[in-house]
Amino acid sequence: MDINNESQQIEIPLSKVKIGLLCLGALLFVALGLLLIIYEPQSINYSNRHSWIMRPFFRFLAGLLFVIFFGFALIILFIRLFNKNPGLIINEKGIIDNTSIFGLGFIPWKDIRDIKIVKINNGNFILVLLKNPSYYINSTNHWLKRKSLKTSFKYHNTPLCMSANSLAINFDELYQLLINSKKEFKK
Repeated sequence: MDINNESQQIEIPLSKVKIGLLCLGALLFVALGLLLIIYEPQSINYSNRHSWIMRPFFRFLAGLLFVIFFGFALIILFIRLFNKNPGLIINEKGIIDNTSIFGLGFIPWKDIRDIKIVKINNGNFILVLLKNPSYYINSTNHWLKRKSLKTSFKYHNTPLCMSANSLAINFDELYQLLINSKKEFKK
């Protein structure tokens, strides 16, 4: 974490270790998908109730889905691994969100209503509640990003659902930093 005292700017870099481990996991799932596509079992006991998954069509379909989904994730993670930009910047004007591929960019403090924690499937996330979320949803041109922001808004009442998974900071420190910065800079 880089704190520049002159302008009160806090830069939190992307964690290369965390992203590298995610790359490794995605690579393993791509390899598993390829194995499902290529591997031909010697014999299948069709009397077993789980044998349908070993039929060629289902094996190929599962392998193809693994390769497509985790291959896409691997490409995105690999690009983020060599990204030099900080994952999150906090300053007196607001925050610059680059925590995920669906990051919202610059959000001024005046647009932030509240900051809360939510637990989703055993993972903690920070919800940054915005005064005008539809502005941020509609300001993106990419259909996948817009769909992701709409889904986040539908379930959490905000398009900005932030995780510390790819940042070089732990979750509790990130939450406290955002809360303290909001108190300090929001006037």
